[in-house]
Amino acid sequence: MYVICFYWEGDRWQTPDYKPDKGHKNLQQGNLKRLGTITDDLPARYINNLYYGVKRFAKCEFQFVCFTNKDLQGLNNGIVVRDLPMVTKHGVLPRLYMFSRDAGLFGHQVLCLDIDVVIVGNLKGIMSYNGLFCARSKFAQGLEYKLDGDIMSFQAGEETERIFWKPFIEDVDAAVQLTQGRERYWYRHVAGDIADRWDEVVPGQIVSWKRHIRLGKVTPKMRIVSCHGSPRPHEIISPLKGVRLHKRKRYNWIEPYWK
Repeated sequence: MYVICFYWEGDRWQTPDYKPDKGHKNLQQGNLKRLGTITDDLPARYINNLYYGVKRFAKCEFQFVCFTNKDLQGLNNGIVVRDLPMVTKHGVLPRLYMFSRDAGLFGHQVLCLDIDVVIVGNLKGIMSYNGLFCARSKFAQGLEYKLDGDIMSFQAGEETERIFWKPFIEDVDAAVQLTQGRERYWYRHVAGDIADRWDEVVPGQIVSWKRHIRLGKVTPKMRIVSCHGSPRPHEIISPLKGVRLHKRKRYNWIEPYWK
């Protein structure tokens, strides 16, 4: 199978020298200001950490591929780098490319991971999924019916191309307007009623740092920790303010899994 990730320079991830077109309005500027810019060393650090986590906990053969529009330096030799064409202005919705024939994934099961997730346990259950499309439900209570897109598995082929790629590429501007640059809105639009859910396939294995372990620890059942929103993994401070010095080690959950 393929395990893939994406790193691109565009509206959501910006290095200090990023210069959008004159007059361009970033649809996600509020989030971008809150999350900050990306220093030169961080992309490779994130991608390598994800690769090390998958390699450590995978229970089957896999090829790790990073799609990118940047000339990244310092990546592990086990990571295959593929070019990522920007099919929308300003680099929004880049991951939809993985559903196209041109991505070179057809005929394989594909596990797509955001680079800001943290692998913390045995991936056998997650990597054994062999269905059309699976994603996690939104963590927020009462909104679980909505799909989120940081951890997905799908069968790359004509069927997923028909569902996810062709309606998008036939009217890219309409898709950008509909989603406001957020891919999960597209997944909800085209697959919200047909997707399998990790919540049912591997209950309790995919968790939120904010909601499940922020003041606790990684438990044996957990496999992937989603660091959705902010802070990002390199910004997570353990312990939180107010925890006594002699108790700090108890809350430093990320250290064994992310360097």
